[in-house]
Amino acid sequence: MVALDLRDAAVAWDEADVDGATFAGCRLRAEDEGTVRARGAVVLPPLDVVGFEAYRGSLYSNEQLMAGYEPGRPETTYDARVGAIARTPPTALVSLARGLHDACIDAALVRFLEATPRAVVGVMGSHATLRGHRDYVETAHLGRGLARAGYLVATGGGPGLMEAANLGARLADAPDTALAEAVAHLARAPDYAADPAGYLERAREVRARWPAVTENLGVPTWLYVDEPVNQFATHLAKYFDNSIRENGLLAIALGGVVFTPGGSGTAQEIFTDAAQNAYTLYGVRSPMVFLGRAEFEASPLVAGLRALAAEDGWEHLVRVVDDSNAVIGTLRELVPSTPTETWPMRNRCS
Repeated sequence: MVALDLRDAAVAWDEADVDGATFAGCRLRAEDEGTVRARGAVVLPPLDVVGFEAYRGSLYSNEQLMAGYEPGRPETTYDARVGAIARTPPTALVSLARGLHDACIDAALVRFLEATPRAVVGVMGSHATLRGHRDYVETAHLGRGLARAGYLVATGGGPGLMEAANLGARLADAPDTALAEAVAHLARAPDYAADPAGYLERAREVRARWPAVTENLGVPTWLYVDEPVNQFATHLAKYFDNSIRENGLLAIALGGVVFTPGGSGTAQEIFTDAAQNAYTLYGVRSPMVFLGRAEFEASPLVAGLRALAAEDGWEHLVRVVDDSNAVIGTLRELVPSTPTETWPMRNRCS
């Protein structure tokens, strides 16, 4: 159990079978805490002094990360306040709290995925691409197409092409004209660094104009403390530890990973995904699809990936395509069956 107030719970703790149970950040009366400890439970006390919620029972929503926001002042959000803590060298207690937080997010993400019947497709790409750029538009169409095809779109939860994919997925059930109108509105504030307040406000206006949403996922990190809250992901699995976040995002994308143009972060994700496929770490090898022949066909990264894949017999899973429709066709052709007994992150958070 995570972060529950059990002080008034109608439970006979002296009769409850709690041997091996963990009460993480739960509030119990002193006598009840002593009882459950004596009956074999582990009780992890609340950590109210670290400045963030160490124990979480669910993923974040946009509203939770934006809590406290004063229009025009992005630094007032809960997300920004936790980001300021993430900048500071941690004490031993804060380091412990960060680890507990990320373990709880892991568990919450598994529960979310187990309740979601759709295959997860990850979309990777540049955080720096401006709103309105042709790559932004193409990636937004990709996100919408994937969601309409029945996939759960998952991104790194940041700005740029990640935001574009989440935007497209969010508006999957909106009229066809909505996406072009939303992109045009967002392009009025194309760059967060140049206009942080305008960037957030244009996104909030899009959210207000099209309130009906399609579920999608962002997996960001407080390592990048200068990035804004992604306004279009409906669920956010935000981590302190970027290495856990990066590996986990690719691990859950059993329906495939789509790589859009990007920089060093995207290159790192290509290598990480290749390693997971090479060692079949999660029971399946999932497609690696590169969107944009001009960007990827002559790329030494893709050439090296193809050579690696050929050694182990999965070169057919590496594809370079020209448009979002081709991405969806390729995934439908190549997507493996998703194991039903467990999600790949279960071994980290059980």
